Amino acid sequence: MAARDDPLEKIHESIILFSRNSRVRANNMYDDLSFVAYTMLSYVGTFPQPTASDLAERYGLEKSTVSRQLSRLEEDGLLRRVSHPSRPRTKLLELTDTGHDRLVRVRQHQREELQERLGRWPDDDVATFSRLLRRFVTELD
Repeated sequence: MAARDDPLEKIHESIILFSRNSRVRANNMYDDLSFVAYTMLSYVGTFPQPTASDLAERYGLEKSTVSRQLSRLEEDGLLRRVSHPSRPRTKLLELTDTGHDRLVRVRQHQREELQERLGRWPDDDVATFSRLLRRFVTELD
């Protein structure tokens, strides 16, 4: 067992605490969207006209899972499927105006939460945290 003051142990404990707190606050963080629905909506809002296959590959999900989630987002009026210009059987995904507005609202709320939590940190600490967290997360891929 690692010592409690071991940096890796502190990181491990912090990740567990962060994950638990994120699950507890999920409904408030994503405007009543599930985490999976939010990540899909966010992906569609970030990358121009992805396909359901793109989402399945990116998140390591079964195509049927992605299809169900996309159908729900479509039923809620947050995204639409449009025909690919050169491959008629392929459907491209895009946000509706409602989906775009919802995504902007969620991101603004999340940004406000981060500003509240990090508002008392020195700017250098925020910059360092940002850089190291990005490095940590991107090296997981």
